[in-house]
Amino acid sequence: MTINFRKKISVNRPFNNGRIPETEEQISRVFESDRGRIIHSAAIRRLQQKTQVFPLERNASVRSRLTHSLEVQQAGRYIAREILLRLERQGGLASYGLENFARSFESLVEMACLLHDVGNPPFGHFGEAAIKDWFQEHLASGIPAFDNDDVSLTSLILKIRADLSHFEGNAQGIRLVHTILQLNLSYAQVACIMKYTAPAWWQGEKPEAYSTLMKKPGFYLSERRYIEKLRDETQLAEFHRFPLTYIMEAADDISYCIADLDDAVEKAIFNVEALYGYLAAEWGAAHDKDLFSRTVEEAWTEANTKKRRSKGDQFFMSLRVHVQRELVRHAVQRFIDHLPEIFAGSFNHALLEDQGESGRLLSMFKKVARKYVFRHSDVEQLELQGYRVIRGLLDIYQPMMLLSYDNFTRLIIDDELPGYPIETRLFHRLSDKHCKAYCHHLQQCQQLPHQELILWERYYRYRLIQDYVSGMTDLYAWEEYRRLMAVDFV
Repeated sequence: MTINFRKKISVNRPFNNGRIPETEEQISRVFESDRGRIIHSAAIRRLQQKTQVFPLERNASVRSRLTHSLEVQQAGRYIAREILLRLERQGGLASYGLENFARSFESLVEMACLLHDVGNPPFGHFGEAAIKDWFQEHLASGIPAFDNDDVSLTSLILKIRADLSHFEGNAQGIRLVHTILQLNLSYAQVACIMKYTAPAWWQGEKPEAYSTLMKKPGFYLSERRYIEKLRDETQLAEFHRFPLTYIMEAADDISYCIADLDDAVEKAIFNVEALYGYLAAEWGAAHDKDLFSRTVEEAWTEANTKKRRSKGDQFFMSLRVHVQRELVRHAVQRFIDHLPEIFAGSFNHALLEDQGESGRLLSMFKKVARKYVFRHSDVEQLELQGYRVIRGLLDIYQPMMLLSYDNFTRLIIDDELPGYPIETRLFHRLSDKHCKAYCHHLQQCQQLPHQELILWERYYRYRLIQDYVSGMTDLYAWEEYRRLMAVDFV
């Protein structure tokens, strides 16, 4: 198999300026433009008020989604540079089609790392679960206020119900950067953040050969045509992943495996001595040259011998250095060892989740976090509150979802709907960019048969509400729920 990254790294955008970049400088400018669009986007700014582990956290030392993403960005850059060095030593970058793409390769990975969480809703995975659960329950018997007896639309109805009932932060990230914010990023840049390759409307068993790649939904019905074009531009077969996405995923794994434990110590859920005991117990018997000794044990020794900073600070600083060194080395080796399958996008594994010591170390950190951080009563209480807030907001906005096609169309055009004061006021709270995305979708449906048009309108209206609620920060969602539930007036 010929490996030529030039064929994968598409410099095209959905809306091009007509010029085709050829030199390294011209190519780099394309991805430098992507960097600017991403860094200055509202989606990145909102990450500073979205939770990593602890919702509504006021301690600035505890990670937000933004600080986590910056750490992932650094790890991704490190892995990308090491991979480029290895490829250069193996046969030269030109032999892999990277002669003028080395800087772009690195930039694509960095920006994918910065973007990887932008689609996550308030309150993390519990917010995600709340959206999924609400729509599964409310669409269980069909699409409300739509004639489900139209047999010709049965297949589309099933797809729409499945799609809306499988909200996923990764798929929402694709929708956010392309449809809602219209950042007009290069196809290669967006391909980098498509971590999963299953359509959200998928029903039935998934092919075993893509069990990891299709573990979660990767994109929605609303972006299906865009994804088809993206696959064509980046030469990706169906269910396959863009090769640089494996690097982003590994960087995320390296960053959060320690970050959650660091934040738990900062929050005084347990101290560093207790944490060391949990890690040692989870690993089991260690010997002088195993990975636990080269990372955790070495960090613990340095924490007890170096007195320039507190024991906790020294332990986590040393632990990050040692763990990153070892796991980056392993991720790079796995990337090189499986380069043909990774280049094709068919490698059905994460770089760091294997049966060796690196996979075991990663698993150890995750298990300790699940046992002693995520199951802590304070964390669980905040997660339950977040779940209730998201479901409560969807309950509040439900009357607007149930309006007839004609009434909602009138509300969109006139900005008010006589006889429906609640729905009118709820509509006024929606964001302009979300409403514009809805209107753009509807313009593309105007030539459809009437019943099909009404069905797609219903789909995009539900998607509008999902966009609005999932785009909130933790604090805004909490305050909006309190305002609309009149909690402050009780």
